[in-house]
Amino acid sequence: MIVKVCGVSTPWIAELAVEAGADWIGLVFEPRSPRHVDEAAAEAVMEAVGGRADLIGVLVEPSAALCDQLATRFRLSAVQVHGAAVDASLLTDTAVPVIRGANVAGEQEAYTLEWPPSGLVLLDSAPAQDDALPGGTGRVLPLEWAANVARHRRIVLAGGITPDSVADTLARVHPYGVDASSGLESSPGVKDPDRVRAYVRTARAAFDVLMDSGDPAPGTPHHRPATHEEVARA
Repeated sequence: MIVKVCGVSTPWIAELAVEAGADWIGLVFEPRSPRHVDEAAAEAVMEAVGGRADLIGVLVEPSAALCDQLATRFRLSAVQVHGAAVDASLLTDTAVPVIRGANVAGEQEAYTLEWPPSGLVLLDSAPAQDDALPGGTGRVLPLEWAANVARHRRIVLAGGITPDSVADTLARVHPYGVDASSGLESSPGVKDPDRVRAYVRTARAAFDVLMDSGDPAPGTPHHRPATHEEVARA
């Protein structure tokens, strides 16, 4: 089960998150995002993580070539792709595993997502405006229907998750993982170390409670992304 800290742009926040127990560190390569990392910042985070957690590249409507290029350059374990013009063919066109970032406005939209049932989906809320950048919206998804979706497929749940809300979110939704970004910040793109640490530790403890109760989240209890074969299998 996954605890992901997304939008990490400095090595000291990466180090702190990994030491607290984060499984995935998200690097945002979309230039329009306030959490964007350039090559130097991405390399500094990569060196700070040092293989102790998986690096996930976050992109908007990328080409397969760009996915593979970034994966090789920054040792990415997977790419997380957002945007309306993302086709499932990306699963087989890339050498790196692909996670579909789905910014949905309603439950039915989550069910009708054109992505193989075996593929991992990061479920996030739709932006408030049609022309806004997907991801990092800070908008909370209704937990009732997020839980319904989690019963049908593996999801990593995002959308306004904070240190204060993550335990209740996990208890009610039972996702494969959780992802937080804006809820861990003092201002857009600036991670607050105390919030990052509290979120990761609280999420880890909440996952342990689920495991001890005999009612674990869907999926296998390890932190690696699905293999290329797993995400491509439909």
